[in-house]
Amino acid sequence: MIKFRLNTNYSKEELKFLEKHNCEILSEIKLSKTDFSEYEVPRRMFKYGGVYIAEVIDDETKHFAWAVLSKWKNVYLFSAYYDGFDVLEQGL
Repeated sequence: MIKFRLNTNYSKEELKFLEKHNCEILSEIKLSKTDFSEYEVPRRMFKYGGVYIAEVIDDETKHFAWAVLSKWKNVYLFSAYYDGFDVLEQGL
């Protein structure tokens, strides 16, 4: 089992979003296996309803982006990417 420790520091604006949407901030995730590339390893992560949102590095721009993931049999699958929290909120 692989354990990823996550950063739990969020700005005041991000915390407002998380509280408004009753999100759960995750401090770590455990996986039996992973297919994360070097850019997909999450830096920060929270649960929004039935999906997981992870801050990852965009492999093209090398900047942080927010990725929407689903979890199936302890494997996270990426379904969408957003450049920032404001765009993420509009997309969800």
